[in-house]
Amino acid sequence: MYHFVDTSAFRQGTDRAPQIITRPNQTTSLNWVWTMSPTWVNEMLLTGSRDQVFIAVDTRGDRYKRSIYGINYQYIFPDRKEIFDKIPTLSISGVTDLDGGPYPSSSTGPIYDASNNVTKIWGNHSIKFGGLFERAGQNDFDQINVSGVPGGTNNQNGRFEFRDTRPGSTTSGLALANTAMGLFSSYAEIGVRSFTPYRGHMFEWFAQDSWKVRPNLRIEYGVRHSIIQPYYSLWRNMVVFDPKFYDPAIAATLDRATGFITSGDLKARYNGLVFPGDGWPDSAKGRIPIATSGEYNFMFRGVPKQYSKIHKTLFQPRLGFAYSVNPKTVFRAGAGRFVTRLGVSDSVFLGGNPPLQPMVSISNGLADSPGGGSNRAFTQNITTQDPIFKNPEAWTWNVTVEREVGYDTTVEVAYVGRRGLHGQRERNINQLQPGTLFRPENAGANPDFLRPYKGFNTIRVTNNDANSTYNGLQIGATRRFTGGFSYGLAYTFSKLMDDGSNQRDIVPNAFDVSNLWGPAEFDRRHVVVINWIYELPFYRDHSALSGKLLGGWTITGVSQFQTGTPRTVATGDDFAGVGPGSGGQIWVVNGDPKLSSGDQKFSQGSADKNFYFRTTNSDGSPIFTRPPQGTFNMQKVRDLIYRPGFQNHNLGLFKDFYVTEGQRIQFRAEAYNWPNHPNWDDGSLSLNPTSSTFGKVTAKTSNRALQFALRYQF
Repeated sequence: MYHFVDTSAFRQGTDRAPQIITRPNQTTSLNWVWTMSPTWVNEMLLTGSRDQVFIAVDTRGDRYKRSIYGINYQYIFPDRKEIFDKIPTLSISGVTDLDGGPYPSSSTGPIYDASNNVTKIWGNHSIKFGGLFERAGQNDFDQINVSGVPGGTNNQNGRFEFRDTRPGSTTSGLALANTAMGLFSSYAEIGVRSFTPYRGHMFEWFAQDSWKVRPNLRIEYGVRHSIIQPYYSLWRNMVVFDPKFYDPAIAATLDRATGFITSGDLKARYNGLVFPGDGWPDSAKGRIPIATSGEYNFMFRGVPKQYSKIHKTLFQPRLGFAYSVNPKTVFRAGAGRFVTRLGVSDSVFLGGNPPLQPMVSISNGLADSPGGGSNRAFTQNITTQDPIFKNPEAWTWNVTVEREVGYDTTVEVAYVGRRGLHGQRERNINQLQPGTLFRPENAGANPDFLRPYKGFNTIRVTNNDANSTYNGLQIGATRRFTGGFSYGLAYTFSKLMDDGSNQRDIVPNAFDVSNLWGPAEFDRRHVVVINWIYELPFYRDHSALSGKLLGGWTITGVSQFQTGTPRTVATGDDFAGVGPGSGGQIWVVNGDPKLSSGDQKFSQGSADKNFYFRTTNSDGSPIFTRPPQGTFNMQKVRDLIYRPGFQNHNLGLFKDFYVTEGQRIQFRAEAYNWPNHPNWDDGSLSLNPTSSTFGKVTAKTSNRALQFALRYQF
């Protein structure tokens, strides 16, 4: 059992609504190894675990209350707010978000595994085969995005977006001024929270052989086959949007100016939405109100309970070998295919869609009255997944040479490659075509009025179609601990490219992603790690009193150097005129923004001329400009700017005092970042061209920290 409690953990911008996280996790296992004969061994393993997360808002004091700040607009969904008087979330271009957050919430994830493996020794072969069955899921009352997405919300109490541009509506041209006037670009709010018991199954079998061909040559080969069922709900309270069930003939009618629904029955308002499965099970009765009323039963359309396809041909071959050229040199190589089973998504919430958990998103309104008055019928905000929904996979390969070079030191040089397929990212399939909002005939029209799927605003789908490549050179040197001294050195030179780095990446243009291939957001070109242990060479005789009192001192050190990760110069402004709900739009690049390391300077603020990267050309013209109105920038400049790197140096001093043979007290003195070397804070690098600190690093991190401890071991 593991119990973790933390206050205001892992989040930023939540000083007004901090959270308390409680995780009383549990796990257990039963393992039985049966030696059937000298050459046959059977191993059975049964495991069960429960990942529990309970997150509350810290209500000590009144910081979380919207009322004390004079915020009193009328909710669109006033009933059954978890905390009625909680601040909304505000996202303002060029300003740090004020984040009310998605909490309180809870989830528990049961996982049960049963596996059995058999090993057979047959001559020079060590053959192993077996299988595994897993039942896993999540009892989910946490179906709100942790971070706000364009056109969506991470807060049941509402989320405002204020941008410089508001195509088709009044704007000051500056997000902060629009905020002061209450002119939002998008407002989203969630109604009654949904609880969904997700479950899914996986079956795998494998067979492999470790063949010692000769004393200096070993070959490993095998195959694994995985059958993975996408998650379904025990109560069938999941909703997906499937375009093939959308009928334009019964589409809802919308008001041209406001985007509100003016006519349409339930079938029109939930046109294209699907309950996977063949009906409500008995377990849903009394738990899901609409399961009893039956008014939404038309949404059961005969699709499988898990909706997405079960892929049954996920065979994963693996091959590797090790060849000893001589007693001091070894050559290794290997390759294989690997498939991942995804967990329950924390970005696309099939159990959090309407009518189970209603959410609306409104474009271009007034903050004093986001809903524009009462008795409105709002368009729906939907998250869904692709009916094919391929499992993420990777083909990996590596070649390694290891050589003992003397002085108890081994050097290793390796090439590692990886091709990632079916990575996670999202797109808004209800996006308008580029330029739509700037056409004269659409002047004054609300974006929701013009969307292809009427009655809906954003329809965000995850379909696992991102790809990646990794190529890396890895060099290492290790000295084993002899003579009271050891060290290790590791250097990696690598390049990681992709067209979608994160699960929540929403592509800017749902119709064309050809410009997104570029460095991954976690690409680090150079990483160096050095570690060492040195036992001080005096009074090493621990049997003598002098050795016990004065000897036994050990010094350790770890140093790490790494280059920064890249980011894109993009903003949430709708230059393309496609409406809210798609990813940030990339600015046009008209020159080379890179500065040499010697020319990069730390900035004290907007007044000085110290830049981390260039923002203007030599003739004074801006390097970054807005795309032409009604278009996307199709340059391949995603993740163009590499942020500052990082270095850290730690020292430790240890001394053992032996009380008895089985008891000792250890003195520990540790210094983190002992030189007190400041690192430039990569989070302070402004990538917003409208900011007064654009192109500047304005903060530093990494102070020295000292720690002393006594540890009693017995």
